[in-house]
Amino acid sequence: MKINTLFFGELQVEEAEIITFPNGIPGFEEFTQFTLVQSAESAPFSYMQSIQQGELSFLVTDPFLFFKDYEISLTESVQEELKIEQPTDVQLRIVVTVSDDNTKITANLLAPIVWNTIKQLAKQVILHDSDYQVKHELIISDLNKTMQEQVEG
Repeated sequence: MKINTLFFGELQVEEAEIITFPNGIPGFEEFTQFTLVQSAESAPFSYMQSIQQGELSFLVTDPFLFFKDYEISLTESVQEELKIEQPTDVQLRIVVTVSDDNTKITANLLAPIVWNTIKQLAKQVILHDSDYQVKHELIISDLNKTMQEQVEG
């Protein structure tokens, strides 16, 4: 299927690349189908692009690239909703915001996107009783440190 997007022009999206959010994303409930757009220029970030609305995309990243001790617990209801059978079925993404002047990057650690990569189902899960923040500063040097530790260890 071809979709027209604001930032990427026309994209060819295969059915297997469509990630379904059964209840949408908070604030965007009417949009339930997305695809992950990755490019070398934006690494380690990617875009969660709406299939239904070409102007809607979210900048996301893998939280463990920046916060190696990031940890969440999923309720049974979330595991059932996303049909999660094994922990290895799941990947996490966090929504990232860049300030208007491009000097500050923040990440929403309080509401990660939980993605069952086997079933292509996802949900933005709001964590309760958590010390994580909606706007946690993301520091690029943390990424470099984490990557160096992975190489060494």
